[in-house]
Amino acid sequence: MLFPIFLDTLGPFGVSGDSLRHENAGFGLLGHNDTFWIAKLMIRFGLLFSGMLSVLLTGCHMNAPMHVWKTPRLSTGSAVSVAVAPVGGPEQVAEKLDKSLIATRPQTMPHLAVLYPDQLENISGIQLVSYDGQPSEMAAYGAAKRAGAQYVLSGEILQHDLGPREVPKQRRLFSFLKKPPPDESMSVRWTVFDARTGSRIGQHTIDMDPKRAQLDYPDLAYQGSGESKVIAASARRSWEMVVPTTTATQATLDLPWMMPGSARVRKGNAFARLGQWEQAEREWQEAADLHPWNRAAWHNLSMAAVAKEDFQLARDRLEHSNLSWLPGDETAETSAWIDSIQRDYRACFQPNSSPLNPPAPMLANPEPSKNPATVKPRSLDDQPWYTIVPFMPPPGWTWKDWWYQSTFF
Repeated sequence: MLFPIFLDTLGPFGVSGDSLRHENAGFGLLGHNDTFWIAKLMIRFGLLFSGMLSVLLTGCHMNAPMHVWKTPRLSTGSAVSVAVAPVGGPEQVAEKLDKSLIATRPQTMPHLAVLYPDQLENISGIQLVSYDGQPSEMAAYGAAKRAGAQYVLSGEILQHDLGPREVPKQRRLFSFLKKPPPDESMSVRWTVFDARTGSRIGQHTIDMDPKRAQLDYPDLAYQGSGESKVIAASARRSWEMVVPTTTATQATLDLPWMMPGSARVRKGNAFARLGQWEQAEREWQEAADLHPWNRAAWHNLSMAAVAKEDFQLARDRLEHSNLSWLPGDETAETSAWIDSIQRDYRACFQPNSSPLNPPAPMLANPEPSKNPATVKPRSLDDQPWYTIVPFMPPPGWTWKDWWYQSTFF
Protein backbone atom coordinates (compact mmCIF):
# COMPACT_ATOMS: atom_id res chain seq x y z
CA MET A 1 0.00 0.00 0.00
CA LEU A 2 3.00 2.35 0.27
CA PHE A 3 3.68 2.53 -3.47
CA PRO A 4 0.38 4.18 -4.52
CA ILE A 5 0.60 6.62 -1.59
CA PHE A 6 4.11 7.64 -2.68
CA LEU A 7 2.96 8.19 -6.25
CA ASP A 8 0.13 10.44 -5.06
CA THR A 9 2.65 12.73 -3.41
CA LEU A 10 4.27 13.43 -6.77
CA GLY A 11 1.44 15.73 -7.82
CA PRO A 12 3.17 19.02 -6.89
CA PHE A 13 6.12 18.05 -9.07
CA GLY A 14 4.07 17.90 -12.23
CA VAL A 15 2.73 14.30 -12.06
CA SER A 16 -0.97 13.77 -11.48
CA GLY A 17 -1.79 11.38 -8.65
CA ASP A 18 -4.93 10.16 -10.45
CA SER A 19 -2.91 9.03 -13.47
CA LEU A 20 -0.69 6.85 -11.27
CA ARG A 21 -3.38 5.37 -9.04
CA HIS A 22 -3.86 1.60 -9.61
CA GLU A 23 -7.11 -0.24 -9.78
CA ASN A 24 -6.23 -2.90 -7.20
CA ALA A 25 -4.24 -0.55 -4.91
CA GLY A 26 -1.25 -2.83 -5.38
CA PHE A 27 1.74 -3.20 -7.67
CA GLY A 28 -0.19 -2.82 -10.90
CA LEU A 29 1.45 -2.27 -14.24
CA LEU A 30 2.09 1.29 -15.38
CA GLY A 31 0.69 2.45 -18.67
CA HIS A 32 2.47 4.26 -21.47
CA ASN A 33 1.38 7.71 -20.24
CA ASP A 34 2.45 6.91 -16.69
CA THR A 35 5.89 5.85 -17.83
CA PHE A 36 6.23 9.09 -19.81
CA TRP A 37 5.42 11.25 -16.82
CA ILE A 38 7.80 9.36 -14.54
CA ALA A 39 10.58 9.73 -17.12
CA LYS A 40 9.87 13.44 -17.38
CA LEU A 41 10.01 13.74 -13.61
CA MET A 42 13.34 11.93 -13.50
CA ILE A 43 14.73 14.34 -16.12
CA ARG A 44 13.65 17.31 -14.04
CA PHE A 45 15.22 15.92 -10.91
CA GLY A 46 18.38 15.13 -12.86
CA LEU A 47 18.64 18.68 -14.17
CA LEU A 48 18.01 20.09 -10.70
CA PHE A 49 20.67 17.86 -9.19
CA SER A 50 23.22 18.66 -11.89
CA GLY A 51 22.55 22.39 -11.48
CA MET A 52 23.07 22.22 -7.73
CA LEU A 53 26.22 20.17 -8.22
CA SER A 54 27.64 22.64 -10.73
CA VAL A 55 26.96 25.53 -8.34
CA LEU A 56 28.74 23.73 -5.52
CA LEU A 57 31.74 22.89 -7.69
CA THR A 58 32.14 26.14 -9.63
CA GLY A 59 30.69 28.51 -7.03
CA CYS A 60 28.61 31.65 -7.25
CA HIS A 61 29.27 35.36 -7.54
CA MET A 62 29.03 38.29 -5.15
CA ASN A 63 29.64 42.03 -5.34
CA ALA A 64 32.05 44.20 -3.38
CA PRO A 65 32.24 48.02 -3.39
CA MET A 66 35.20 49.59 -5.17
CA HIS A 67 36.02 53.25 -5.74
CA VAL A 68 37.17 54.07 -9.27
CA TRP A 69 37.92 57.28 -11.12
CA LYS A 70 35.16 59.03 -13.04
CA THR A 71 35.83 61.42 -15.90
CA PRO A 72 34.48 64.98 -15.54
CA ARG A 73 31.40 66.05 -17.43
CA LEU A 74 33.43 68.72 -19.21
CA SER A 75 36.70 68.17 -21.04
CA THR A 76 38.90 70.64 -19.16
CA GLY A 77 42.32 69.10 -19.80
CA SER A 78 44.92 68.08 -17.24
CA ALA A 79 45.61 71.45 -15.54
CA VAL A 80 42.52 73.29 -14.27
CA SER A 81 42.11 76.60 -12.48
CA VAL A 82 38.58 77.03 -11.14
CA ALA A 83 37.05 80.07 -9.48
CA VAL A 84 34.10 79.25 -7.24
CA ALA A 85 31.41 81.91 -7.25
CA PRO A 86 29.16 82.41 -4.21
CA VAL A 87 26.11 80.15 -4.26
CA GLY A 88 22.84 81.91 -4.90
CA GLY A 89 19.59 81.22 -3.08
CA PRO A 90 18.44 81.32 0.55
CA GLU A 91 21.24 82.88 2.56
CA GLN A 92 21.50 80.31 5.38
CA VAL A 93 21.48 77.27 3.09
CA ALA A 94 23.80 78.93 0.56
CA GLU A 95 26.33 79.70 3.28
CA LYS A 96 26.36 76.05 4.39
CA LEU A 97 26.83 74.92 0.79
CA ASP A 98 29.74 77.35 0.33
CA LYS A 99 31.47 75.87 3.38
CA SER A 100 30.81 72.34 2.15
CA LEU A 101 32.42 73.20 -1.22
CA ILE A 102 35.62 74.13 0.60
CA ALA A 103 35.51 70.96 2.73
CA THR A 104 34.87 68.61 -0.21
CA ARG A 105 37.56 69.97 -2.54
CA PRO A 106 39.34 67.03 -4.26
CA GLN A 107 42.64 66.52 -2.46
CA THR A 108 44.18 64.08 -4.96
CA MET A 109 44.34 66.52 -7.89
CA PRO A 110 47.78 68.18 -7.93
CA HIS A 111 46.95 70.21 -11.06
CA LEU A 112 43.76 71.72 -9.60
CA ALA A 113 43.89 75.36 -8.43
CA VAL A 114 40.76 76.59 -6.68
CA LEU A 115 39.92 80.20 -5.87
CA TYR A 116 37.11 80.56 -3.35
CA PRO A 117 34.87 83.64 -3.04
CA ASP A 118 36.94 85.24 -0.24
CA GLN A 119 40.15 84.75 -2.22
CA LEU A 120 38.56 86.17 -5.37
CA GLU A 121 37.52 89.33 -3.56
CA ASN A 122 40.97 89.77 -2.04
CA ILE A 123 42.85 89.21 -5.31
CA SER A 124 40.59 91.15 -7.65
CA GLY A 125 39.25 93.79 -5.28
CA ILE A 126 35.74 93.23 -6.69
CA GLN A 127 32.76 92.70 -4.42
CA LEU A 128 30.96 89.51 -5.52
CA VAL A 129 27.73 90.05 -3.58
CA SER A 130 25.28 92.78 -4.55
CA TYR A 131 23.35 95.06 -2.20
CA ASP A 132 20.44 92.57 -1.89
CA GLY A 133 22.71 89.81 -0.60
CA GLN A 134 22.67 87.75 -3.82
CA PRO A 135 25.85 87.00 -5.80
CA SER A 136 26.52 88.85 -9.01
CA GLU A 137 27.55 86.70 -12.00
CA MET A 138 29.13 89.62 -13.82
CA ALA A 139 31.24 90.44 -10.78
CA ALA A 140 32.32 86.78 -10.55
CA TYR A 141 33.39 86.79 -14.23
CA GLY A 142 35.44 89.94 -13.81
CA ALA A 143 37.08 88.72 -10.61
CA ALA A 144 37.92 85.30 -12.09
CA LYS A 145 39.37 86.85 -15.24
CA ARG A 146 41.50 89.26 -13.24
CA ALA A 147 42.69 86.42 -10.98
CA GLY A 148 43.74 84.32 -14.00
CA ALA A 149 41.22 81.49 -13.56
CA GLN A 150 40.11 79.35 -16.49
CA TYR A 151 36.59 78.44 -15.38
CA VAL A 152 33.91 79.76 -13.07
CA LEU A 153 31.76 77.31 -11.12
CA SER A 154 28.49 78.91 -10.13
CA GLY A 155 25.64 77.33 -8.17
CA GLU A 156 22.07 78.37 -7.50
CA ILE A 157 19.66 76.70 -5.06
CA LEU A 158 16.37 76.20 -6.91
CA GLN A 159 14.37 74.68 -4.06
CA HIS A 160 15.06 72.99 -0.73
CA ASP A 161 13.27 71.32 2.14
CA LEU A 162 15.90 71.24 4.86
CA GLY A 163 13.91 72.48 7.83
CA PRO A 164 13.92 70.71 11.20
CA ARG A 165 11.87 67.53 11.30
CA GLU A 166 9.27 66.78 13.95
CA VAL A 167 10.54 64.38 16.60
CA PRO A 168 8.23 61.33 16.69
CA LYS A 169 6.25 61.15 19.88
CA GLN A 170 5.17 58.05 21.72
CA ARG A 171 3.44 55.57 19.46
CA ARG A 172 -0.30 55.41 19.89
CA LEU A 173 -2.97 53.00 18.70
CA PHE A 174 -3.46 54.35 15.16
CA SER A 175 -0.17 56.25 14.79
CA PHE A 176 0.87 54.02 11.86
CA LEU A 177 -1.91 55.61 9.77
CA LYS A 178 -0.25 59.01 10.00
CA LYS A 179 1.83 59.87 6.93
CA PRO A 180 5.52 60.30 7.85
CA PRO A 181 7.16 63.64 7.00
CA PRO A 182 9.07 63.75 3.69
CA ASP A 183 12.83 63.43 3.67
CA GLU A 184 15.12 66.41 3.32
CA SER A 185 15.72 67.42 -0.29
CA MET A 186 17.46 70.10 -2.30
CA SER A 187 17.85 71.00 -5.98
CA VAL A 188 20.94 72.92 -7.08
CA ARG A 189 21.76 74.09 -10.58
CA TRP A 190 25.50 74.13 -11.27
CA THR A 191 26.83 76.07 -14.24
CA VAL A 192 30.37 76.26 -15.60
CA PHE A 193 31.46 79.40 -17.48
CA ASP A 194 34.59 80.26 -19.41
CA ALA A 195 36.28 82.97 -17.36
CA ARG A 196 37.92 84.52 -20.42
CA THR A 197 34.89 84.82 -22.71
CA GLY A 198 32.01 84.55 -20.23
CA SER A 199 30.30 81.88 -22.35
CA ARG A 200 28.41 79.07 -20.72
CA ILE A 201 30.18 75.70 -21.16
CA GLY A 202 27.86 73.33 -19.35
CA GLN A 203 25.00 73.16 -16.88
CA HIS A 204 23.68 70.39 -14.65
CA THR A 205 20.86 70.28 -12.10
CA ILE A 206 21.29 68.01 -9.09
CA ASP A 207 18.34 66.69 -7.08
CA MET A 208 19.55 65.25 -3.79
CA ASP A 209 17.93 63.53 -0.81
CA PRO A 210 19.42 61.52 2.08
CA LYS A 211 18.85 58.11 0.48
CA ARG A 212 20.51 59.09 -2.79
CA ALA A 213 23.36 60.81 -0.93
CA GLN A 214 24.10 57.72 1.11
CA LEU A 215 23.86 55.50 -1.97
CA ASP A 216 26.33 57.60 -3.99
CA TYR A 217 28.66 58.30 -1.05
CA PRO A 218 28.48 55.51 1.55
CA ASP A 219 30.77 57.39 3.97
CA LEU A 220 28.02 59.99 4.44
CA ALA A 221 26.04 57.40 6.38
CA TYR A 222 27.93 58.55 9.48
CA GLN A 223 26.75 62.15 9.10
CA GLY A 224 24.50 63.34 11.87
CA SER A 225 21.42 64.60 10.06
CA GLY A 226 19.76 64.31 6.69
CA GLU A 227 20.44 68.00 6.01
CA SER A 228 24.19 67.57 6.34
CA LYS A 229 24.09 64.52 4.03
CA VAL A 230 22.20 66.41 1.34
CA ILE A 231 24.46 69.47 1.46
CA ALA A 232 27.69 67.43 1.45
CA ALA A 233 26.54 65.24 -1.44
CA SER A 234 25.44 68.27 -3.48
CA ALA A 235 28.84 69.88 -2.97
CA ARG A 236 30.67 66.73 -4.06
CA ARG A 237 28.55 66.47 -7.17
CA SER A 238 29.52 70.02 -8.13
CA TRP A 239 33.19 69.05 -8.51
CA GLU A 240 32.21 66.31 -10.96
CA MET A 241 31.55 69.04 -13.51
CA VAL A 242 35.18 70.11 -13.93
CA VAL A 243 37.60 67.63 -12.30
CA PRO A 244 37.93 63.83 -12.11
CA THR A 245 36.33 62.37 -9.02
CA THR A 246 35.98 58.94 -7.48
CA THR A 247 32.73 57.04 -7.57
CA ALA A 248 31.61 53.81 -5.96
CA THR A 249 31.02 50.83 -8.24
CA GLN A 250 30.44 47.13 -7.71
CA ALA A 251 33.19 44.63 -8.53
CA THR A 252 32.10 41.04 -9.19
CA LEU A 253 33.93 38.43 -7.10
CA ASP A 254 33.89 34.65 -7.43
CA LEU A 255 32.44 32.80 -4.45
CA PRO A 256 33.65 29.17 -4.49
CA TRP A 257 32.42 26.43 -2.18
CA MET A 258 33.86 22.98 -2.98
CA MET A 259 37.17 23.91 -4.62
CA PRO A 260 40.40 23.54 -2.62
CA GLY A 261 41.12 26.80 -0.83
CA SER A 262 37.53 28.01 -1.01
CA ALA A 263 37.39 28.89 2.69
CA ARG A 264 40.33 31.29 2.39
CA VAL A 265 38.86 32.85 -0.77
CA ARG A 266 35.55 33.47 0.99
CA LYS A 267 37.44 35.04 3.89
CA GLY A 268 39.07 37.44 1.45
CA ASN A 269 35.67 38.24 -0.03
CA ALA A 270 34.47 39.28 3.42
CA PHE A 271 37.37 41.75 3.68
CA ALA A 272 36.57 43.10 0.20
CA ARG A 273 32.94 43.70 1.17
CA LEU A 274 34.26 45.93 3.97
CA GLY A 275 36.50 47.83 1.53
CA GLN A 276 39.72 46.29 2.92
CA TRP A 277 41.18 45.28 -0.45
CA GLU A 278 44.76 44.93 0.78
CA GLN A 279 43.79 42.39 3.43
CA ALA A 280 41.57 40.62 0.91
CA GLU A 281 44.45 40.42 -1.57
CA ARG A 282 46.65 38.73 1.02
CA GLU A 283 44.02 36.06 1.66
CA TRP A 284 43.50 35.41 -2.07
CA GLN A 285 47.23 35.31 -2.73
CA GLU A 286 47.75 32.64 -0.06
CA ALA A 287 44.92 30.59 -1.57
CA ALA A 288 46.44 30.92 -5.04
CA ASP A 289 49.92 29.96 -3.80
CA LEU A 290 48.63 26.83 -2.09
CA HIS A 291 46.13 25.91 -4.80
CA PRO A 292 47.25 27.30 -8.19
CA TRP A 293 44.23 25.73 -9.94
CA ASN A 294 41.75 27.73 -7.88
CA ARG A 295 40.41 30.02 -10.59
CA ALA A 296 38.29 31.98 -8.11
CA ALA A 297 41.40 33.09 -6.22
CA TRP A 298 43.07 34.35 -9.42
CA HIS A 299 39.91 36.07 -10.58
CA ASN A 300 39.54 37.92 -7.29
CA LEU A 301 43.24 38.80 -7.34
CA SER A 302 42.68 40.57 -10.63
CA MET A 303 39.94 42.64 -8.96
CA ALA A 304 42.37 43.56 -6.19
CA ALA A 305 44.86 44.75 -8.82
CA VAL A 306 42.16 46.98 -10.34
CA ALA A 307 41.49 48.43 -6.89
CA LYS A 308 45.12 49.60 -6.68
CA GLU A 309 45.09 50.77 -10.34
CA ASP A 310 47.59 48.19 -11.63
CA PHE A 311 45.73 47.15 -14.75
CA GLN A 312 48.50 45.12 -16.37
CA LEU A 313 48.82 42.99 -13.24
CA ALA A 314 45.04 42.56 -13.30
CA ARG A 315 45.20 41.11 -16.84
CA ASP A 316 48.08 38.82 -15.96
CA ARG A 317 46.21 37.42 -13.00
CA LEU A 318 43.04 37.07 -15.03
CA GLU A 319 44.84 34.79 -17.50
CA HIS A 320 45.42 32.28 -14.68
CA SER A 321 41.68 32.10 -13.98
CA ASN A 322 40.86 31.09 -17.56
CA LEU A 323 40.91 27.27 -17.60
CA SER A 324 42.53 26.26 -20.89
CA TRP A 325 40.75 22.88 -21.01
CA LEU A 326 37.35 24.55 -21.26
CA PRO A 327 36.27 25.87 -24.67
CA GLY A 328 35.60 29.59 -24.92
CA ASP A 329 36.85 32.48 -22.82
CA GLU A 330 35.09 32.68 -19.47
CA THR A 331 37.01 35.85 -18.56
CA ALA A 332 35.90 37.96 -21.53
CA GLU A 333 33.29 39.88 -19.54
CA THR A 334 35.72 40.64 -16.72
CA SER A 335 38.41 41.67 -19.19
CA ALA A 336 36.01 44.11 -20.85
CA TRP A 337 35.15 45.57 -17.44
CA ILE A 338 38.85 46.09 -16.66
CA ASP A 339 39.33 47.81 -20.01
CA SER A 340 36.49 50.24 -19.29
CA ILE A 341 37.92 51.13 -15.86
CA GLN A 342 41.36 51.70 -17.40
CA ARG A 343 39.94 53.92 -20.15
CA ASP A 344 38.27 56.14 -17.57
CA TYR A 345 41.50 56.28 -15.57
CA ARG A 346 43.54 57.31 -18.59
CA ALA A 347 40.94 59.88 -19.61
CA CYS A 348 41.27 61.43 -16.13
CA PHE A 349 45.05 61.60 -15.84
CA GLN A 350 46.41 60.90 -19.34
CA PRO A 351 43.97 62.60 -21.73
CA ASN A 352 46.53 62.81 -24.55
CA SER A 353 47.80 59.22 -24.30
CA SER A 354 47.39 56.61 -26.99
CA PRO A 355 44.23 54.48 -27.03
CA LEU A 356 44.06 51.34 -24.95
CA ASN A 357 44.24 48.93 -27.88
CA PRO A 358 46.12 50.52 -30.83
CA PRO A 359 45.25 49.23 -34.29
CA ALA A 360 47.33 46.39 -35.68
CA PRO A 361 50.09 47.45 -38.10
CA MET A 362 49.55 46.96 -41.79
CA LEU A 363 51.07 43.77 -43.20
CA ALA A 364 53.65 44.01 -45.93
CA ASN A 365 52.03 41.22 -47.97
CA PRO A 366 48.43 40.89 -46.82
CA GLU A 367 46.42 37.89 -47.86
CA PRO A 368 44.11 38.59 -50.79
CA SER A 369 40.45 38.91 -49.94
CA LYS A 370 38.27 35.97 -50.86
CA ASN A 371 35.11 36.10 -52.89
CA PRO A 372 32.15 35.00 -50.71
CA ALA A 373 30.79 32.96 -53.61
CA THR A 374 33.92 30.79 -53.67
CA VAL A 375 33.98 30.08 -49.91
CA LYS A 376 32.82 26.56 -49.13
CA PRO A 377 30.88 25.69 -45.96
CA ARG A 378 32.86 24.16 -43.15
CA SER A 379 32.79 20.39 -42.91
CA LEU A 380 31.99 18.53 -39.73
CA ASP A 381 35.23 16.60 -40.15
CA ASP A 382 37.17 19.86 -39.72
CA GLN A 383 35.65 20.60 -36.31
CA PRO A 384 37.66 20.06 -33.07
CA TRP A 385 37.58 16.64 -31.51
CA TYR A 386 35.57 17.68 -28.45
CA THR A 387 32.53 18.57 -30.56
CA ILE A 388 31.64 14.88 -30.76
CA VAL A 389 31.42 14.63 -26.97
CA PRO A 390 27.78 14.88 -25.80
CA PHE A 391 26.70 18.02 -23.94
CA MET A 392 29.70 20.05 -25.11
CA PRO A 393 29.25 23.61 -26.46
CA PRO A 394 30.07 24.28 -30.12
CA PRO A 395 33.27 26.11 -31.08
CA GLY A 396 33.13 29.78 -30.16
CA TRP A 397 30.43 29.27 -27.51
CA THR A 398 31.02 29.73 -23.80
CA TRP A 399 29.54 27.32 -21.32
CA LYS A 400 27.21 30.02 -20.00
CA ASP A 401 25.86 30.97 -23.44
CA TRP A 402 25.41 27.36 -24.47
CA TRP A 403 23.70 26.34 -21.22
CA TYR A 404 21.16 29.16 -21.11
CA GLN A 405 20.15 28.84 -24.75
CA SER A 406 18.91 25.32 -24.00
CA THR A 407 15.20 24.61 -24.33
CA PHE A 408 15.08 23.35 -20.75
CA PHE A 409 14.99 27.00 -19.50
